[in-house]
Formats: sequence, structure tokens, C-alpha cells
Amino acid sequence: MVSVEAGVRPVSVSYARPGPDIALATTAYARLKAEITGAGLLDRAYGFYLRLVLFDICGYLFSLGAIVYFESYLALTLACVAFVFFTVQLAGLMHDCGHRAIFSSIRANNALGYVCSGLIGMSLDNWRERHNTHHAHPNQDELDPDMEIPFVATTRDLYLKKSRLQRLFISRQAFYYYPLGMIVAFSNRLGTLSYYRRTLSRRNAWQFAIYLCVLASLFVLPFVLFPLSKAIFVFLLVHLASGVYLASCFAPNHKGMAVVANDASLPFIEQQVITARNISGGFVTELFMVGLNHQIEHHLFPNTPRNKLHLLKPYVRRTCEELDIPYCEVGIVETNRMLVGELQDVARTGALLTTR
Repeated sequence: MVSVEAGVRPVSVSYARPGPDIALATTAYARLKAEITGAGLLDRAYGFYLRLVLFDICGYLFSLGAIVYFESYLALTLACVAFVFFTVQLAGLMHDCGHRAIFSSIRANNALGYVCSGLIGMSLDNWRERHNTHHAHPNQDELDPDMEIPFVATTRDLYLKKSRLQRLFISRQAFYYYPLGMIVAFSNRLGTLSYYRRTLSRRNAWQFAIYLCVLASLFVLPFVLFPLSKAIFVFLLVHLASGVYLASCFAPNHKGMAVVANDASLPFIEQQVITARNISGGFVTELFMVGLNHQIEHHLFPNTPRNKLHLLKPYVRRTCEELDIPYCEVGIVETNRMLVGELQDVARTGALLTTR
């Protein structure tokens, strides 16, 4: 059994397991799923999500109205920060819809998901296509799309595949990784254009029309409605801050954890656990991170309602102990220390390899 202790930052790792262990792990996961299903932890949480949907949509609309109404830069800053918060909260709802975690009905999940993605200028189908691939191959070299970040390398192999120009920048990636988050919102919204260019048809033409309208309202309308100084202020603050917020929700959960070779074959439960990290904290952490602080449980049972993920922990921990699979949960400070440490290690190791 290969063990990766919490805090270790593997640069590139291959795993090999004998056949019986795979069968044992598969049986253990099936037993784990039966236990949590029997405990009702996968049952829908309609009351929770009703309150959350009302909170997020009302907050989104109220903060949007405040941006239009206020002229004072102090009030505008507060309104923009609130709008960014509720925008990412809607992205969290879209995420839960994409995993069928809210409703029993696929159609109902899709309907709410399309509303949420429409409000924030994204495509549910585009996001789900990429995100499902990530869930199938977390931290697996060449298979996990979330590992492919321009001018960032989280493994030695990824570093060696970068161009000379990118390597030059990557030597300082630990310093610019967090500021790089500022372009995430632009990348997500504008990158959706390439998805529609590839998939546009009569079936999704209405989604594309809504996407274009929202894109225009986010990128053009401020300069039509507001004085230029206010338009620039709102445009930059909203897009840059929402990018940083999005990155801070998703990046800490896998970066700095085990990386699996692209030709490795692991039991489902092992790959999902060793490549993910939980962030400890209470209600505020869970709200801020839209439930993604329970990353291990989310990866093992992605259709679990967000408010029940923490209830899975005792079951998951016990199964991991039985299988000798390391379970990593650390605080937000330690998480970022691990992340920065990995970026530094990769840059240092990669530079040594290319200068030999």
C-alpha cells in the first residue's frame, strides 16, 4: 500500500498496486456507500437549498441594484464586494446542480443550473463537461484538465512540457500564482465562447443567446450606464475580485497533493482521497468555500447535498484507516503553505533538470 502523508508535496508520483488490494478497496467503497445511504446522508435537502437559493439570488439582485444606485466609492466598493460574493455563491449552486446534489430530478437540477450559470455569464454544460473529467481523473497527469494552467506547473513533468518562455516565468510562479487568480473570471467567461463555437446547435442556441446578453451586460453595459470612472472602477473590481475568490475556492483542494501518473490504475476511493485535501473550519469556511472545504467527501460522493458533507467524515475516515489510505485535513494557513511549497519545489527541481 502506498501512503502519502499529509504535508508531503510529491512532484510527480506513480502508483502501482497488486490486484487483490484493488478488489478490497472496491468492496470497502461499496460498503461505505451502503452505510451512508442507509443513514440517509444522500437524501435530498430541499429546505436547506430553498433557503440558500433565496439568499443567493436575492443577495445577487440587491447588490447589483446597489451598484447601479450608489455613486460613493466606499459604498460602491461594498456593493461590488457583495456582488462578487453572491456571484461566486451562484457558481457554487451551479456546481451543486451539475452534480445532481439538489433535486432528485435531472431536469430540475439542469433548470436551476441554467438559471445560475445564466446570471453569472457561464455555461453549465461547458463547465460540467470539464469538471466531470476532473472528477474522473483528479490530479492525474495529462488527464485532469485542471492541472493545465498557462505559466504554472504543479509537477516536474508539466514543467518540462512548458516552453522556454513559460519556464522563465515559472521560476517565479510562487510569487504570481495568487495574483494570477485575477484573470480567472475573464478566462471562464470569455473561454465559454470557444465552447459554443465548437458545440453551437439549435438545441443550445437559447443558452448561447442568454450567454451573449449576460456577457454584454457584464462587459459593455457598465460603460453605457455609468460615468467612465465608475464604469472602470466597477468593471475591474468585480471581475478581478471574483477571479481571486473563485480561485481561492477551488485551488487549495488539490494543489500540493499526490499526483498520479497518467498510466496508473488505482481504486476509485484511493485516487479520490490521496489527491484531495479538506480545509478545516466551521460555518463561515463552508459558506465562503461553497462546501468545497469538504473536498474528500465531495469527490467520493459528489451528489451529496452540501450541508450533509461534514456528516460523511466519520464514515470516510474509518474506511480510510481500514485501507491505510492517508486522509488529509488542514487549516487554511497550512493549505496555502503546502500550495506555495509545491510551486517552489517544482520551479526549483525543474530548473535543475533543464540546466544539466
